[in-house]
Amino acid sequence: MQLLPELAEKIIREVRLVINEDLIVVDRNGFIIASTKEERVGDFHEIAYRVVQTKQKYYITEAEAVKVNRVKAGINLPMFFENSVIGVLGITGPPSEIEGFAELLRKMTELMIRETYYTEQKESESRGLEAYFYEWVFSKEVDQTFIHRGQLLGVSIGKPYLCILFQVRSVKEKQRVDAAMMDWFRNLLPKEANDVFIRWGEGRYLLLKHVNDDEPKQVIKEHLYRWKRYFKTNYDMNLCAGLSKSIITYELHRAYEEAEKALKVALSKQRIMMYEELVLDIVLEEISGDTKEEFTNRVLSGMQDKPELLHTLKVFLLQNQSLKDTASDMNIHINTLHYRLKQIKDLTTLDPRQSEGITLFYIALSFIGEDLHHSRSH
Repeated sequence: MQLLPELAEKIIREVRLVINEDLIVVDRNGFIIASTKEERVGDFHEIAYRVVQTKQKYYITEAEAVKVNRVKAGINLPMFFENSVIGVLGITGPPSEIEGFAELLRKMTELMIRETYYTEQKESESRGLEAYFYEWVFSKEVDQTFIHRGQLLGVSIGKPYLCILFQVRSVKEKQRVDAAMMDWFRNLLPKEANDVFIRWGEGRYLLLKHVNDDEPKQVIKEHLYRWKRYFKTNYDMNLCAGLSKSIITYELHRAYEEAEKALKVALSKQRIMMYEELVLDIVLEEISGDTKEEFTNRVLSGMQDKPELLHTLKVFLLQNQSLKDTASDMNIHINTLHYRLKQIKDLTTLDPRQSEGITLFYIALSFIGEDLHHSRSH
């Protein structure tokens, strides 16, 4: 492992929280790559280079500091990674005063180095897995070479998978969202050994869930709803998900497209959606934003600033255009409902009691984000 300036600067910051002495971090070639005194960065440190060669800590006295060019009194400690010296931590000050915590600081820095290395390894593995899945999503077919590459990454192509796309929206920083989602997958989600969970863009995650023939998808959906509530309660995160209809073994692109369309609708409704639940939504979600806006303005012209009429129209739709049920739900007299429906017709020229009118109103209300599905337990 190479000690890069970014890690060296992190070491300086963390160690400075423990002691207030001046510090330097030196690479294997003897050059200072981080320091509490910025003017020292880039200097060659002769004694630190000697420490790299001998693998032994070195005490620099005041007398010796005077003799050696551009060094200060203190202790130079070799930093090890897997039995090799990758750099030197220099602590300025009288050796007799700082010796007591010098070893503790060395262990602290070595722990940071190991943690950084394994984090980088995990990141590298994740990037490799993400690249492989990106290729798989956009491949129409896979060959034996591709399958073998997957096996090396721990992906069992040929198993039956359900494709699930998640989107998390949160005010929290990206690292905390990632940590929460990864912790959920590793420790909280009941899973099979073949399940794969990876990041798939900003706040988005892809899960290939190994499924059995006798496992109903509705059970998986119910489970995801529990986690949606869990993330909202514990992390203040809005979790939405789209589930594919297809159970795939090789052709991931088909299931991925289904999950993507389901997620698009799920985001507009803030729900968990299965592809087979989409009917009109499949068409509506393909329409551009500009077209949706123009359509909505035309259909709802004259009543967009009248929330009472919009609410009446929504309830009328939810009650399957039943005058009696709508009036009962809104706790109004049926004559009041007749009057409001007439107002809607007068303002828009569309009659909500006719097939054409109610269809156009349904689409327009869907475009402005109204949930027109009947109430569910979720």
